[in-house]
Amino acid sequence: MRANSNDISAGGGAQTSSRVIGIDILRIALALVVFMFHSKMHIDCSYFILNPFLSVGAIVMTGFFMLSGYSLRLVYGEQNIMEKGSLRRFYINRLFGVLPLYYIVAFLYIILIGDETLSDNFLLLPIETLGLQSTFSSLSNISHNGGTWFISCLLLSYVLYPFLQSICKMLRFKNEIILLLVIIVIDIWATIVSMHFKTAGLYANPFYRTIEFACGLILADLNIRNDYPKLNIFRDRKALITSIIFFVGGVSIMRYYLRIDDYMQYNWLALPCFSVMLLSLGTIKIPLLENVKSIGYLGKISYAFFLSQFFVWTITRIITEWVGYDYNWLRISLSLVLCLLISIIMYEVVQRPIEKYIKPKILAYV
Repeated sequence: MRANSNDISAGGGAQTSSRVIGIDILRIALALVVFMFHSKMHIDCSYFILNPFLSVGAIVMTGFFMLSGYSLRLVYGEQNIMEKGSLRRFYINRLFGVLPLYYIVAFLYIILIGDETLSDNFLLLPIETLGLQSTFSSLSNISHNGGTWFISCLLLSYVLYPFLQSICKMLRFKNEIILLLVIIVIDIWATIVSMHFKTAGLYANPFYRTIEFACGLILADLNIRNDYPKLNIFRDRKALITSIIFFVGGVSIMRYYLRIDDYMQYNWLALPCFSVMLLSLGTIKIPLLENVKSIGYLGKISYAFFLSQFFVWTITRIITEWVGYDYNWLRISLSLVLCLLISIIMYEVVQRPIEKYIKPKILAYV
């Protein structure tokens, strides 16, 4: 889920250090909100004043897809990845960053938790192996797909990324702004159509998630250039704080008074707010945090943090029943610690060795 942000060489408004600390912080914050949302859903945790917002906390997946597009644009900078060798290396990098851990978690889920039959799993195997589950409008209720749908959408975004980047690099500032506004309007308009005609939800729809991914890519392209001072209004702490207040406060009010359950219906607020967050966090410097290694590490394990939640809720319920205590604070703290521990194990045992040993050997032959 995470785009590697090491060795970023960004010009213009973006930071030029080895790591854009603001992007790491946003990645961690989004992962934490998803965790809190799931903890409310699965083990009935309460976060008091934040409950209205967190009850629809899945809306931050919009921010995640935008962040993914933004991160990749920073990572690849001005590289021409459409060249034959570069394109192969790009796809190898992306696939090895996502698929191995996904396959392991999916297998463990099927063995330990899933209740589908052997024939069901055999039938699903090609679809889930290729990451096509999000192309089905109602497959998220089957097996692990309710939690891995985002990987399917992300794979499609990765397939299209080289072409999207090439298009963005050819556009002038004004045309990029127009394109950004057009695809934002398309995304929001689609939710209105879905609501009016009561169609299947768009939450796991790969087309609209790719649109959000493209939004992040365009924002990064705008933010790393030198000649766009008009964007400076969004590149400071005031803009960041304002966008967070509007997002959390607006969503909470809408949820409390309007009782909107469809997460995508909040995108009219989420898309512009996350756009401002990315522009500001991709620019502002935070000297006190620049060398805090734990932030970078938490960013690296964020993908594993998402996937570890498949197992955390069951383990938490078993432990609380065993000790005979079932307090809210205990469920929150226990599940968070378990999630972090499992994430670290997943990263150190699977992701890190692949990044360090296996992937370099494969890339050496490309």
